[in-house]
Amino acid sequence: MAKSADDAKDTTDTGVAASEPTTESTSTKGGTARNKGADKRSGDPRKRAVAQAKEDKAEAKARHKVKAQRIGNPSWFVPLMLTLMLIGLVWVVTFYITQEKYPVESWGRWNLGGGFAFILAGFAMTTRWK
Repeated sequence: MAKSADDAKDTTDTGVAASEPTTESTSTKGGTARNKGADKRSGDPRKRAVAQAKEDKAEAKARHKVKAQRIGNPSWFVPLMLTLMLIGLVWVVTFYITQEKYPVESWGRWNLGGGFAFILAGFAMTTRWK
């Protein structure tokens, strides 16, 4: 029976190769690919805990959550929008109730324009409201 090249190599060495640890059986980082799953199934709780911690750390690194961007307006936006509309409404109502004497008597009927300008500014802000 003929020996293969691998068998011939093993028989020609002086026994040193058989006593040296191979890279398959040991590793500096906790075992080989064949041995990695064995730690998770180990009966030793410490080994299981270490294997689970490594797996969790790798999973957390892979998941790396990105902070969500804030969508919407600043907190002052809606109160300002409503305030502008209410100021405009009060301006126009005051103009009619006081028979064109207030809010600014020298403006005359232009007080309506001032009131509607406030109202329109408030409504313009509604187009940017999110």
